Amino acid sequence: MRPILRVIGLVGGLGLLLYGLLPQNLPQYLSGGAPYLVPRVSDAQWIAILWSSALLFGLAVWATLPPLQSLGTRVNVRPGVLNLALVFSLLFVVLALQLLHTEFIYAESIYNRTETNPESGAAISNSRPIIRSLRVRRGDIVDRNNVALASSRQAANGLAQRTYPIAQQADIRAFSNILGYSSAQYGWSGLEAQWNSYLTGEQGQAFRSLTDDLYNRPHTGNNLQLTIDWRLQARTWDILNRLGEGRPASAIVMDPRSGAVLAMASTPGFDPGSLALNPDNTDEAENARISEAWTAINANENRPLINRPLQGQYVPGSTFKALTAIGALENPEVLRQPRPIDCPNEYRPDPNAPPVVNAVGPPNRPDQPPLQTIIEAETDRAVDLGGIFAFSCNTAFGQLGVRLGQEKLVELAERFHIFLPQNAPERNTDFTDLPHAPSFLAAQRNFLNSDLALADTGFGQGQLQVTPMQMALIGATIANGGVMPQPYLVESVTDPADPEVRLYQHRAPRNLLDSRRLISEEVAAEMLKIFREGVTVGFGKAANVNNSGGKSGSGEAGNDIIHAAFLAIAPVDAPRYVVYVQIENGRDGAGVGARTAGEILKAAFEILG
Repeated sequence: MRPILRVIGLVGGLGLLLYGLLPQNLPQYLSGGAPYLVPRVSDAQWIAILWSSALLFGLAVWATLPPLQSLGTRVNVRPGVLNLALVFSLLFVVLALQLLHTEFIYAESIYNRTETNPESGAAISNSRPIIRSLRVRRGDIVDRNNVALASSRQAANGLAQRTYPIAQQADIRAFSNILGYSSAQYGWSGLEAQWNSYLTGEQGQAFRSLTDDLYNRPHTGNNLQLTIDWRLQARTWDILNRLGEGRPASAIVMDPRSGAVLAMASTPGFDPGSLALNPDNTDEAENARISEAWTAINANENRPLINRPLQGQYVPGSTFKALTAIGALENPEVLRQPRPIDCPNEYRPDPNAPPVVNAVGPPNRPDQPPLQTIIEAETDRAVDLGGIFAFSCNTAFGQLGVRLGQEKLVELAERFHIFLPQNAPERNTDFTDLPHAPSFLAAQRNFLNSDLALADTGFGQGQLQVTPMQMALIGATIANGGVMPQPYLVESVTDPADPEVRLYQHRAPRNLLDSRRLISEEVAAEMLKIFREGVTVGFGKAANVNNSGGKSGSGEAGNDIIHAAFLAIAPVDAPRYVVYVQIENGRDGAGVGARTAGEILKAAFEILG
């Protein structure tokens, strides 16, 4: 029995430790595709793993105790002393492993870690690198065409000031959710936080940084080149503000072939320059000015510090029907059994609950003809998947949710990284250049146990909480032939002394086609046809731009709040752009959502071709 326990203790303890110590992005880090190692588990989980492995190792030691005691007797070591020595040895091993975890493997990640307050969006950073960085001329952040978005200047007293040259050509608030702020009082956020070690030169210029410190020389950090085009970013932000009428909103423009983010806007924004220290002024005056600016930013009830494309979690409404439609194409029997799919005025998955109804036609709009009649008249054919998608039939997609069932719906959603709460990771690893919140299929573990919940989720309601980036990735997967691209924002990091030296270069995962193929090419091609019909005959006509396709959504979030959304792909015959728009309380996805997505698509074709 003891030999078996010894093996269980050793193998179990080592397995737990390897799981806790090995980073989740080790292949990307080794290939230069990630700035630093990202822990696989949280701090609390690591401590639990550490003590669990210690108990398993203790079990292995206990199983080995008789021969150890026999050996101790031969060298005149008392059993009590031996036991005490083993306990202290085990504790020493635990301490050594903790030091290995914090001081070697994840030292850089911990040093530069920034936590985001979910309420205000404010970042909480390590103060030591902030103080040290005041004497560092932080590297430039430039767009895809090397237009400077953020730069730095060195004052006569040796301190550096963060500056924003792009503010001379566009509204700086359009870039704030990406750049973030760099503040002596409040730390960093955005790229300034996530890529701080490169921007200060601590990574990529370690030896030069050390010698500059020794000789008290001013130091310049590395430059970041982004994938965004400043013109498209500024135009997207302007369109969101104009058509969204000042409501909080977000939009993403992505190249589905590479995953490059071409624009990512969040409204309202803020002026990061208002939080940057001006070393030419007195400390007292600057502290008062920056504190006043910080107070004003946080007093805005629309929370401008929230990076909505990545941190906003919304009920997506009917844009989620794209996922349910994929499920129907993969399981075509649900379109035929127990009877051919239709679009009734009401659908009652639970006879004791209010029915699922459509946004158009009876019973809510008795002045209009039934939605099924509209679908048949506009498409000139019997009701099918393309028709119920184009005209957003809730009752049909509610039926599909129930017919797919819990197991298939959960598998499908989690394939696209929309998780049940018990399966959700602490960090979303789809987009790592900036912090990205996870997306949830439900808020409660057992929510999908009922047919009513399956129906509500099938047409995009229920307890869904999905980020705009995750919804954009659904569109990008369809546009990319069924392979989910790895979205990214930072193209490269270069040495300012020699721009030809690439300290970091984004690379797609080597096994992208194998690891991120989520649906077949055939299903993706069929979805593109369905998307196209959504803007030619369906409710998304306002987004019919350059052979585009799309799906509108109106997500009911309670308290009479309805979020408008639109997912667009263009052109459907050779997709180059995916756009996802989310307008808080915009109410009508087929109206303001489609118009906004259409104008952003027009801007993308005009600016980028």
